[in-house]
Amino acid sequence: MRQLLIVLLAMLSFVAVSALTAQQEPARLALLIGNAGYTRNVGPLKNPHNDVALLEAALTKLRFRVKVIKDAGYADMDTAIKRHIADVAAAGAGAVSLFYYSGHGAANPDTQLNYLIPTDMPEADTTDFWIKSFDQGDLIEKLNRHAPRATHYVIFDACRNELRLSAPGKKSLGSEKGFVPVSQTAGLLIAYATAPKQTASDDGDGGGPYATALAAEIVKPGVEAVTMFRNVQLRVKQSIGQDPWLSFPSLPEVYLAGRSPAATSAPATTALPRSSAAEAWTIAESSNSEAALEAFLTQYGTDAFYATLAREKLAAIRQAKARAQQPAASSQSILTTPQVSASGGKQPTGPATPLPTAQSATPAQPPGQVFRDCPVCPEMVVVPAGSFEMGSLDDEDKRSDAEGPRKLVTITKPFAVGRFEVTFAEWDACVADGGCSEHYPSDGGWGRGKRPVINVTWPHAKAYTHWLSKKANGAYRLLTEAEWEYAARAGTTTPFSIGKTISDADANFAAWYTYSGAPKQGKSRNQTLPVGSFRANAFGLFDMHGNAAEWIEDCWQDNHVKRAADASAGPETPGQTCARSVRGGGAYDQPWALRSAARLRAPPSNALAWRGLRVARSLD
Repeated sequence: MRQLLIVLLAMLSFVAVSALTAQQEPARLALLIGNAGYTRNVGPLKNPHNDVALLEAALTKLRFRVKVIKDAGYADMDTAIKRHIADVAAAGAGAVSLFYYSGHGAANPDTQLNYLIPTDMPEADTTDFWIKSFDQGDLIEKLNRHAPRATHYVIFDACRNELRLSAPGKKSLGSEKGFVPVSQTAGLLIAYATAPKQTASDDGDGGGPYATALAAEIVKPGVEAVTMFRNVQLRVKQSIGQDPWLSFPSLPEVYLAGRSPAATSAPATTALPRSSAAEAWTIAESSNSEAALEAFLTQYGTDAFYATLAREKLAAIRQAKARAQQPAASSQSILTTPQVSASGGKQPTGPATPLPTAQSATPAQPPGQVFRDCPVCPEMVVVPAGSFEMGSLDDEDKRSDAEGPRKLVTITKPFAVGRFEVTFAEWDACVADGGCSEHYPSDGGWGRGKRPVINVTWPHAKAYTHWLSKKANGAYRLLTEAEWEYAARAGTTTPFSIGKTISDADANFAAWYTYSGAPKQGKSRNQTLPVGSFRANAFGLFDMHGNAAEWIEDCWQDNHVKRAADASAGPETPGQTCARSVRGGGAYDQPWALRSAARLRAPPSNALAWRGLRVARSLD
């Protein structure tokens, strides 16, 4: 009897411990959407149902609570996504959320916003196409806002060639089937099955190439989740040449299939709580103190992920301080003789880095003069006064009536323009000095230093100019729209300052696109390049076309009718919340977006992986 009692007590203890362990395990929730049954006018797909079946089987093994919906219309998608977000929010801290979408997706060329396309869309060639599609940004924003304590993996296996969008040049719809990159969001890893603005394959028996790779890699024990997604990238690239895209901020360590092979048969296969290194990095990351970062590395220097982030930030802060202590040199003239760079573009001859100068700008400085107000300030070029026709010509590859009507605009006084786009090195100097301490933007893995700073919002850009104005005792700001187009044209009347067309030898952009029916313009680099990698325009300004799109000072106007004839008067309709223009195009933009007259509208809070800034300075 005593032995029976002991056995019963042992069983009860085991059940209690198991129940407690289950209660302490972080929740795992997944929503999988597979849209294949589109109409012939949109383009039916082969594998989305297979894709979600593969992932459902894999995630079930990993103890996810999986919800699958197939061929979802807009209302079904909206309801399922809202329910998923509510469930993740209710799960509390440490929850792991996975959202996967397989189906059609596209970017609206007018707004540069990404959309998931429901199956109840009757046809693609309609003005309601974007209105009746699901905004990808809305999903990301709601996950971040309503479930901030969870770790999210958001996967878009979308953008198919089969999507029958209308022909190029047609208002609103365009032909951009591929997604555009999105800015990093805290706590979210975002994965695209293919590179931005490219289409993903729907080939394969039993599943598409990305879903097949993901289902195989996700169940492998001993692999941290970020590394697992990188392995998926490599596997897809090696198998079919498709190049998946990945964006993630600092994330807690999660081993979806456990830390070791032995964990595959144990309850430890569930997501682990945040490591001590991850918790410490949350504090150290927000600090700009060398001592704090050194202390972090002393304690967690062997952590492969967070120690690397700490070393990169520490190096950036030290480099910024070193530049601030460099002795000043005399001013220099513009160097425009090109030489071929290692990246395949052209760059000016002369020093590898711009020469600083302690000489400040004055109204007496001649046009073309290069100066720098302080050792960490951007190099500036004096642009002359003059007049120009603002707006596009009828024969240009324009996509919006916002580029007209053409009108004469006068720049009545010389002003100074950043010779280059603001670089990461210059931004990091602002961070080190406390002027930009609230934002340490990601470089997307492309590198910092002389590459243009990206992933900054309009308020971030304004914070930089405010710091610069105090640092240099000068009136720094962003360029107005009229100033930007005047500076980009540099006396020309063609679509680009170098002529009617543009190629990869002239600028960094999405060269896989054609321009006005012409052949493809060369190779696409799929990342930003160091500033000054191509020939300057006649005013001595570099990268006015491509590399990083640039925020504009004044509020968006629907056309040029209301724009002041005297552009020297400064920005129009100042404000912090109005929509802004973005000019010049970036590394992921089509050639038409790089034209001198091209205008894109953007919310001021919108930060993207190919958007930065260039500064201007008044001379009186």
